[in-house]
Amino acid sequence: MDGNQKIEWAEGMRILRESRVFAPAIVVYQGYYHIFSRTALQSSGPTLALALEAGGFLPRPDVPAPLLFVAVGANVVQGNNPICVARSKTAAMRIANALNEYIPGDRGF
Repeated sequence: MDGNQKIEWAEGMRILRESRVFAPAIVVYQGYYHIFSRTALQSSGPTLALALEAGGFLPRPDVPAPLLFVAVGANVVQGNNPICVARSKTAAMRIANALNEYIPGDRGF
């Protein structure tokens, strides 16, 4: 991948995470961009922008993105709200990443 494709891919992943796609992935195969949620194909297109548009991820809604969980040392925070204190920085990073990927089910948890 050249520099432009990496920037495009990173922006695409950010859009998918903001759209709360579970375990998002962007795969380039045979000249097309394919967007997956876990192992289910969501959309495809000759460019990443067209693939995102086909999946309904573009244009982005005007709704503000939810605050992400962030590891600060051994602490996990969301905005100004402390969430938990982990045993190590690595554990805090893993907890924050898992919370950012989590999507509640039908029962709300």
